Amino acid sequence: MVTITIDGQSYNIDKNQTLLAAAKKCGIEIPSLCDVDGFGQDCILCDVEIAGKGIVKACDIQPIDGMVVTTESQILANIRKHSLERILQRANTNCSVPPCQIACPANVDIQSYLYFIANNEHLKAIEVIKKTLPMPLSIGRVCPAFCEAKCQRNLVDEPLAIRQLKRYAADIDLKKIENYTPVKKESKGKNIAIVGAGPGGLSCGYFLSNEGYNVTVFESMPQAGGWLRYGIPEYRLPKAILDKEIDIMCRNGMTIKTNTKLGEDFTLTSLSEEFDSVCLAIGASQASEMNYTGSDLDGCYLGVDFLKDLAMEKQYSVGKKVAVIGGGNTAIDCARSALRLGADTTLIYRRTRDEMPAETYEIEEAEHEGVKFHFLTNPVENIADENGRVCQVKLETMALGEPDASGRCSPKPTGEYTLEDFDTVIAAVSQKTDTGFLANEDIELSFSRWNTINVDKATMHSGVKNIFAIGDFRRGPATAIEAIADGRKAAKAIDEYFGGNMEKLYTESFRSRNVERSHLIRPEHAEKLKRVMASITTGDNTQEIDAKLNHALGKLLRAKMPELTLAQREQSFSEVETGLSQQAAIDEANRCLSCGCDAGNDCKLRHYATDYKVDRKLFINRAVPLAN
Repeated sequence: MVTITIDGQSYNIDKNQTLLAAAKKCGIEIPSLCDVDGFGQDCILCDVEIAGKGIVKACDIQPIDGMVVTTESQILANIRKHSLERILQRANTNCSVPPCQIACPANVDIQSYLYFIANNEHLKAIEVIKKTLPMPLSIGRVCPAFCEAKCQRNLVDEPLAIRQLKRYAADIDLKKIENYTPVKKESKGKNIAIVGAGPGGLSCGYFLSNEGYNVTVFESMPQAGGWLRYGIPEYRLPKAILDKEIDIMCRNGMTIKTNTKLGEDFTLTSLSEEFDSVCLAIGASQASEMNYTGSDLDGCYLGVDFLKDLAMEKQYSVGKKVAVIGGGNTAIDCARSALRLGADTTLIYRRTRDEMPAETYEIEEAEHEGVKFHFLTNPVENIADENGRVCQVKLETMALGEPDASGRCSPKPTGEYTLEDFDTVIAAVSQKTDTGFLANEDIELSFSRWNTINVDKATMHSGVKNIFAIGDFRRGPATAIEAIADGRKAAKAIDEYFGGNMEKLYTESFRSRNVERSHLIRPEHAEKLKRVMASITTGDNTQEIDAKLNHALGKLLRAKMPELTLAQREQSFSEVETGLSQQAAIDEANRCLSCGCDAGNDCKLRHYATDYKVDRKLFINRAVPLAN
């Protein structure tokens, strides 16, 4: 054994190893690509400074007694940055993040978990997913799948069924006796308060409890889940599944207190004083009113309130003919729910179908189930019967004008009217945050003109005391996956504030291989392949030939999620999507084109390029040629 000094600390180490290996055993990571295929001894990242010797490679020298080593300095940082630029300049270097991951608000390492599903390694898949997305059971059912819109497979035939594959891995994990739970770190001795047990608050609490913090989540409603429970109907997300997911999330000590409301049972000031940090994840679950003549008649409800009632008391009376006003996902959920309650349901939207903000899949499912649509139509008056309940709606025909601030064409009234019989009207036009809890507070938070809280987008800190804010409270009405992304950012910032070492995400591309390869993709190749396969498929009869062809095409085309039939859905809130089979999931995952770096979020080169602040524009945009 010899005694050496590394960065001012003395260590007794085995001299029969490299300095690189010795430092690692001492818990000191010297940057190195020496063990990565394609780099080897040529990486030049493990340079260190040794007193009396100057700068040497740590993988080329063995420790001797009395050696004094410096592993971090500005000179070494400059050398490493230059070395990284040289490595990234090589033609065969791939350091790209796949476009699906870039499109995902939570930066889930999609390519990696698809690889594990394709190889039937579901535990590894769920470990990858839960590094950034702790609610795959729920999100795998309700996510709008921003990732699929950017999937390069779009250029061939259809995008991968990424959302469904996420759900598949989570469903497999749920069936296991021991569900995956990350190892909890030692206690930090810090107490964190989170207000709101929606997807953002739960995710923030999950990551912090894993890091060793004492987390208490305060929820005003009777049960946790937020909009996932009280806004998304049972046929999309069974609440038994949500309950199991929340139970798994709490296994590292997160505590949830329900029926406890901010502003009534406690104040923001008291939380800020009693806890080391506070995260506000209060959501936007208050309905925005649609005020027009007769909108307050009996039988007229707000979309948010209607869905909450459906999940709780079920006291709202739904008649035989229901009008749902709006074009977003909440409006679609209201319409499909009313249909299941036995009503003849029509969705009324003032723009065209193409401009509906609802997900295309949700619109198609509503149509498939029997929801009717009135486009370029707007209600101007609800008319009451002799009992004071709405019985008719006066509708005005609209025409599209110039695009507004949202980029969509603004609807203009035409002065043309029709009357239609409806005995129930559900207005589902928007949502907002209830900020009444600030009425008697001395704490002053900064708000935007949309009544959303202003925070640092990188850390979610409000700029006031120890208060953070995430999700719809800062974004306005958004999606669960976006709230979860905020939750992780806030957890990372809170952990850093207390000197923790929560895993950092490395999601910057330093090469653009996925862009460069796209010109090789030709959609006509897939069509030609289908024609060739059809021409060579054999069988004793037409049915057998079709069966063989469909089986073969199943390995090429996007997997179709099995669903309940229309007859099974009628007046039933049973889950519509029934889940992919094992073989279908493996085949679907194998369709991935692996557009990004094969190492995924574990790519050392991308980690170092990020940490040493290499200018990604040099490689992504080819803006400046690098000198040798």
